[in-house]
Amino acid sequence: MTALPDIFGLWDLHGTTLAPDGTTLYEWDADMEIAAGEGAPRVIISTRGGASGGRNSRSLSFAEKLTALPDGGWHLRYGYEADPEHEATAAHEFFGLSQITFSSDRASAAGSSCNYNGRYVVMKLHARRRS
Repeated sequence: MTALPDIFGLWDLHGTTLAPDGTTLYEWDADMEIAAGEGAPRVIISTRGGASGGRNSRSLSFAEKLTALPDGGWHLRYGYEADPEHEATAAHEFFGLSQITFSSDRASAAGSSCNYNGRYVVMKLHARRRS
């Protein structure tokens, strides 16, 4: 069995939500926490929003799959859903799928996501490991 890569901890995540024609609808920032899970890392994303910088959504991953790449990078695929215990997401539901590829030096990552259940959107994702 291959050892899990060092991707655990906090990451700064920047997302670009795309319109159906591929143009940018809006951009957003979030804290991405990658924690140990059973067999694969768990992903917790808390978006930063509002004039005061407060959180406006929180999602939890499920069905994670982590794959080693020939160049030394790692590819993580997972489903996600609204955190029902978080005050900002307790009143509504959303779910989606994400995939993100971590660079071989584990300092950055890029990928995409799609969200369902009310907001059918595709997003580009870019992450940097928080120092």
